[in-house]
Amino acid sequence: MAAAGETKPVDRRKRVQVLKKLIILSLFTFILIPVVLCVVLFIRLHALEKQIAELQSGMADLAQQAENVSAEMSGTGSGQETEREQETVEVSGEPKEEPVNRETTPAETEAEESSEETRKVYLTFDDGPSSHTDEILDILAEYDIKATFFVIGKEGEWAEEAYRRIVEEGHTLGMHSYTHEYKSIYASVEAYEEDLLRLQNYLYEITGVKSVCVRFPGGSSNKVSPVDMREFIAYLNEAGMNYFDWNVASGDASSPKLSAQEIIDNCMEGVPKHDSVIILMHDTAGKDTTVEALPLLIEAIQEMENTELLPITEDTVPVQHITITQEEMED
Repeated sequence: MAAAGETKPVDRRKRVQVLKKLIILSLFTFILIPVVLCVVLFIRLHALEKQIAELQSGMADLAQQAENVSAEMSGTGSGQETEREQETVEVSGEPKEEPVNRETTPAETEAEESSEETRKVYLTFDDGPSSHTDEILDILAEYDIKATFFVIGKEGEWAEEAYRRIVEEGHTLGMHSYTHEYKSIYASVEAYEEDLLRLQNYLYEITGVKSVCVRFPGGSSNKVSPVDMREFIAYLNEAGMNYFDWNVASGDASSPKLSAQEIIDNCMEGVPKHDSVIILMHDTAGKDTTVEALPLLIEAIQEMENTELLPITEDTVPVQHITITQEEMED
């Protein structure tokens, strides 16, 4: 009987130890599960935020394209412009071989006549930032190339980070327009000035850079503006700003979308024709073939003799489809 009684405290201690272990395990489980769930939720939330930012960028680009088409159709006045003509001026941005009212500046003439000088090639990207901006910047960084971004006004942390990264990595931050709405921008010189200064101030607040490098939506030879483009050019000259068109177009905004190889071919067909080359490309959500073409395009240009890739600066000789004289400015 005594032996049986002695086992009871031992059994009790074992039960207590088992209970303690169960309690500790339960507490550990109750603590661990919420922590794991929080980590999982945080990761998923971060992924969702990134997807939302990309969707917002894509929706903004689609809305912008719809507005551009609508503005162009209503802004021509005649209502008779064909879809092919619209693509030439606004969508692809590529001017005809002899743009209307194109005047060659003395600096351009001198550059064309000197075959021994180093060819300067400027990669330019319109309409950003977008979900592809980081990819484009990554490629440029990989090849140690600086480019020029003619941006529009986009809001949100992702866009602000893109503006800052463009500047921080040594690229030129140019201005395209804030809204990119042709009908409102080109309604008058005052409307254009308001839109452009809004973008200039916005970029300055974010990056600390006061941009004076401009590209007109559709180029200076666009057929959308009901106001003579020389009036807008005169305003830029008076405001101490300079505008840049292009003499080589990638065609990456054409419809249907071009393949990466077609984009490369378009560029490389035009580059050898000039000593100073400004290439028109686009940075929007749908331009995946532009991103795909960029590394091969850079390599093809780098293989050319006496050729260098540069960002647009105040010393860059501008390519301008339309120019005005001092007399016209004074008038």
